[in-house]
Amino acid sequence: MHDMFQPAGLVAYWRPVDGVRHGLLPTEPPYPGQERETLCGTTVTIFKPTDLDWLAPTCGPCWDEARSRRDAAEAANKAGAQ
Repeated sequence: MHDMFQPAGLVAYWRPVDGVRHGLLPTEPPYPGQERETLCGTTVTIFKPTDLDWLAPTCGPCWDEARSRRDAAEAANKAGAQ
């Protein structure tokens, strides 16, 4: 099983918004009140999640995009190591 954070590095920050956990680009940590674009292309406003918010299902398109970014980074790392 692949870890979403290793060896390719951080590929997304995850935040629950409107009942779904969305992936966000890892350019900077998300903070409450910030408007960010998700990996699936939706623009959301970040809020401070509760423990219950984290139980929301993961956005399928964000998950697929995060996996694609992880796989691309791993392939680039392998190519650079050769």
